[in-house]
Amino acid sequence: MTVFHHESLPVHTVPRIQTRILVGDGSGATATTIWEQWIEPGGHIPLHYHEVEEVLILLTGSVELVMGDQQETVRAPASILVAPHLVHGLQHVGSEQVHLLAMFPEKSPQIFDPAGKLRPLPWEDLQSGEST
Repeated sequence: MTVFHHESLPVHTVPRIQTRILVGDGSGATATTIWEQWIEPGGHIPLHYHEVEEVLILLTGSVELVMGDQQETVRAPASILVAPHLVHGLQHVGSEQVHLLAMFPEKSPQIFDPAGKLRPLPWEDLQSGEST
């Protein structure tokens, strides 16, 4: 049995987002990644895509979500299914902190910008990035 007590896992803070890796490459997982993330007012996740499916679970807050050529305001609680290779991003809206989970069916998901260039992982991204 492998148990990860969330309070013992580090929270990585960079401009625009905080991330805690709940399960992933360094945890012994062989096929799953789960990131817990917090976005403060004014924060965002820049436009990007992954080669695998992603599920976002919005626990608190509201975001302006861009997926491909669609845009929609999404309020928690909500689950969002993002298809592989679909360019997506989100902008925090409202005054409540956004709290979400990002799940991938892969232990080491990569992030690509819309042009296909590899982006840093959230806890390595020291740039503010472009907003959606």
